[in-house]
Amino acid sequence: MRDRHHRTIYLRRPEDIAGLIRSRREALGLSQQALAERLSVSRKWVNEVEQGNQTAKLGLVLRALNELGINLIGETPKATSAALSPTTLAHNVDIDAIADMSLSKNRNP
Repeated sequence: MRDRHHRTIYLRRPEDIAGLIRSRREALGLSQQALAERLSVSRKWVNEVEQGNQTAKLGLVLRALNELGINLIGETPKATSAALSPTTLAHNVDIDAIADMSLSKNRNP
């Protein structure tokens, strides 16, 4: 049973992680500079991560999540034939990722 102080947030895009980091930092009353000092990074790095920078180093992002007390929990589907059916696969399509790929191709001629 989940504690009433915990909530589940699905993280599918860099912007999702950015919003989570920003809202938790603000809830803790930390400035970007204070978080940067705790992580030994620049305030600019914190700002960029909070803007959804897709090139941020994963190790630093994980350190930031840890510093803010955010736990990541990975879930995988059960390995059954139903998990691989066309119907199930259709429900697991990440439309945001497809749109992002299309946008990237249009930006780079």
